[in-house]
Amino acid sequence: MTKLVRDYMKIGAPTCTRETTLDEVARIMARENCDAIVVMDEFGACGVVSQTNLVRAFSRNYELMTAEDVMNDQIVGIAPDSTLIAAANMMEYEGVHQLFIMREHPGPSRPSAIITMRHIVRAMAELPAKAPNAPNMPNAPK
Repeated sequence: MTKLVRDYMKIGAPTCTRETTLDEVARIMARENCDAIVVMDEFGACGVVSQTNLVRAFSRNYELMTAEDVMNDQIVGIAPDSTLIAAANMMEYEGVHQLFIMREHPGPSRPSAIITMRHIVRAMAELPAKAPNAPNMPNAPK
């Protein structure tokens, strides 16, 4: 059976604005357990900030920087009915670790889902598309 992006993608994708500070971007990534977030402006999606962008900014006074200062202008998207093989090839070709599924409707473009290298690794391991929730641990941060 062919494995499709829609079977492994995570619905929803975190976003921020151009003006969001990098420490807040890092908090969003940590809270959402994600590797990248989409930067939005009044016209829709305008860029991506990845963990790589944050690490590169770490030694450059990141406290004074915003998403706009480090974002990649290109948002690499894929259709949900694409194969995982196509997604893996696109990630390799574009040099990215995640692809976004953008909403197809009039108006500003917004991400509706994301597929990452982690999802493809789960497919390779023949694990369920979605990782089970972690068990409740006493004294664990919520």
